Amino acid sequence: MADETESVSPRPPEGSIVDTRYWHLLDDGRVQCDVCPRACKLHDGQRGLC
Repeated sequence: MADETESVSPRPPEGSIVDTRYWHLLDDGRVQCDVCPRACKLHDGQRGLC
């Protein structure tokens, strides 16, 4: 099993991130992305699969 540092992707180049309006805040402080059926649950600074 990979440790946590190996599983974190580097940040993409500036300007390649697109903000979305399709998310909602979860009780634990994460956001849930509603763009695709994966429904990624993300902490600040993380990015979803799509």
